[in-house]
Amino acid sequence: MQNVLKRIFNKKVSAAVLTAVMLFVSVFSMSMIASAASFSPRLSAPSSSNKYYYSNLNVFYRYNYGMPNCTAYAYGRAYEILGSEPKLSWNNAEQWYGYNKANGYYKYGQTPKVGAIACWSYSYGGGHVAVVEKVENGVITLSNSAYSGANFYISTASISDPKVGGNKGWNFQGYIYLGNFNSSTSTTQATTKKVTYTTGTYKTDVDDYLNMRSGAGTSYTSVASVPSNVTLNVTKVSASGGHTWGYTSYNGKTGWVALDFCTFVSSSTVQPTTAKPTVQPTTAKATVQPTTAKPTVQPTTAKATQPATTVPAATVQPTTAKATQPAATVQPTTAPASNGEVSFAIGDVNLDGSVDILDATEISKFAVSTAALSDVQMKLADFNRDGVVNVLDATEIQKTLIIS
Repeated sequence: MQNVLKRIFNKKVSAAVLTAVMLFVSVFSMSMIASAASFSPRLSAPSSSNKYYYSNLNVFYRYNYGMPNCTAYAYGRAYEILGSEPKLSWNNAEQWYGYNKANGYYKYGQTPKVGAIACWSYSYGGGHVAVVEKVENGVITLSNSAYSGANFYISTASISDPKVGGNKGWNFQGYIYLGNFNSSTSTTQATTKKVTYTTGTYKTDVDDYLNMRSGAGTSYTSVASVPSNVTLNVTKVSASGGHTWGYTSYNGKTGWVALDFCTFVSSSTVQPTTAKPTVQPTTAKATVQPTTAKPTVQPTTAKATQPATTVPAATVQPTTAKATQPAATVQPTTAPASNGEVSFAIGDVNLDGSVDILDATEISKFAVSTAALSDVQMKLADFNRDGVVNVLDATEIQKTLIIS
């Protein structure tokens, strides 16, 4: 645009023409700014077909930590607000504010603004994040989700409340400002036409693959991975956990798939396709941050190589491996020791043969007194070897997975 104005000036076009051009530029620029700053508060739960919350666009959903979960919701809401992948932490809620502050992705502060991410840490370990939807008449309205709790809920707080509505033991850290938004837009969300799922023929519609599970729900284990554009015959339908599930078969396996990620073809059944029947995906991006997120500036104090702890084979029964989780980057050896005992790596709290996010979760649950650990698990849980099992050990495991 500057070159255009320079050519106009060099040709000595009349001042009136130049004024008209400048007026056009100003109006055009203001209209672009106004368009980019539009904001619609979310005061109701997103539908199960909303891609920002219930698809692999959402990194927490992708690795089976979807809603109900405050981080999965806030990440999806940020994606929805921005229309592009947010540069937010992939870790626990209490790390979001510090991660953004250290990397300088978004502005931050203590003043509530619409579209901002509110961040808390707990004095007993853990934290919470929520999204500011309205700031009106001295009241802050936030949208939330809670791990192992409500899938979606609205909370309010006084603008003068230093804890911003947080419970006892909650320490308010501050707000992450995703942008400057105009809150004067409509406060109602656009309604989505309700889809009724029936038995019949469907085609998978996913970016990479769709998990087929042993039961109708995300808590069940994965029995097969179905690629996109595969025809499935659905013989039973069941609603669970915010999704509608269809019972079907693929590549010799039977189980349940989320029909929200399938396209309805016909009420009649056809011979299923066999696209990519023998290829299981092997490139789960378990430890790769988005390329725009400068993953190398995450804290680098994680102890990547921890010594193995040897425990008697007779008293330790490794749990069954969880097939739905992404591949871990720390693989401990489980070969018998020379004295007939079995070695497990420090950090393998659930004794499944690998150190991954599930072990960090077990430690976090123990830290907030929602899970118990055996003597053997306590030794394995002390990841940073400081003699205490707490949320710091879970954090160190997460750091190791990120930078490995």
